[in-house]
Amino acid sequence: MIFKNFVTHGPDSVTAAIGSLCANDQDKFWNLYETLYKNQGAENSGWANANNLKKFASLIPGINIQEFNSCLDNNKHKPQVNSDYALAISSGFQGTPTFVIEKKDGSDKQTLLGAYPFPSFQAIIDKELGA
Repeated sequence: MIFKNFVTHGPDSVTAAIGSLCANDQDKFWNLYETLYKNQGAENSGWANANNLKKFASLIPGINIQEFNSCLDNNKHKPQVNSDYALAISSGFQGTPTFVIEKKDGSDKQTLLGAYPFPSFQAIIDKELGA
């Protein structure tokens, strides 16, 4: 599974994506991801500003907060966030979440736009494994 950021909801999305990748540098991506979703504010309200992200990150056990803060302050992962966005646009993505299921060689690509229950994924994967 590969997670890509598709920052479609303004500055909060960009800052949250950069912060998530900074947390990923310390194997804490999913910790910050869950913390952000539990504490998210209104879209484009500024809730995901750098100061709040630093506070949220400080709640994660085992994170090196100085390293996280430096990464965020320096926009270390902004090029990756921009690259992820460009890939999503060039792939025709229209919203989140979007899931692409394909074979290792990139063939038999199937795209699911929206939230689906696990059995939807399982049916596609089982069909491909049996093919």
